[in-house]
Amino acid sequence: MTLYLYKIISPENWKESQSQNCVKLAKEDDEFIHLATESQLQKIIDKYWGNASAYVILKVAVNRLPGELVYEANPGGTNKYYHLYGGAIPRDSIVEFKIK
Repeated sequence: MTLYLYKIISPENWKESQSQNCVKLAKEDDEFIHLATESQLQKIIDKYWGNASAYVILKVAVNRLPGELVYEANPGGTNKYYHLYGGAIPRDSIVEFKIK
């Protein structure tokens, strides 16, 4: 398993996260938290964040994530991604962030 995974969030959620123990996530992460490997990042940026004026890329230490991490295809899809069930992204699991 990889040591680090990545999560892209909005600048607004990043700002709100600064006063919380865990990262504020979008409603798309209610059922499970979508995470990506470094090699999957550009595809996700192009597909979901290409028209965004800004976004924040979080580099997350996998060993600091609570919950169950599963490598699986999205519902109805074939490409596999990491999904975190029953967990959160604690701020102390973030080892690096970039605002784009």
